[in-house]
Amino acid sequence: MGKIKYLYIMDKNLLSEEIIKNAFFKVISEETSKVKREDFSRVQYKIEELQNSLNETMKEMRKLEDCIPDGLKSISNGRISKISTNLQSAQTLINQLKNKIKEHKRAVYSQQIEEKKK
Repeated sequence: MGKIKYLYIMDKNLLSEEIIKNAFFKVISEETSKVKREDFSRVQYKIEELQNSLNETMKEMRKLEDCIPDGLKSISNGRISKISTNLQSAQTLINQLKNKIKEHKRAVYSQQIEEKKK
């Protein structure tokens, strides 16, 4: 699952790799018969919210990076780079999850239409 160990998102809620991994597995491993359209929609909405929060966090990280004085750059640049890399990795994983859920929903609810022979 990459190098994501801990992420701070918006309200300083600690989001660990384990929490993210468990949430992904719960959503992906859910039995097809138990997943309703409303549940898919709710999960997709929450993923959108998470993506938006993550985008805002990345903007704030860039602002932080821009405002650091030269005297602090030597001790902060490596850490800020690592945080930015982890945030980008989280974005990628969330995007993959979003696509998997979309594909699964399509597979569950698509109807196959048989052609009649004439």
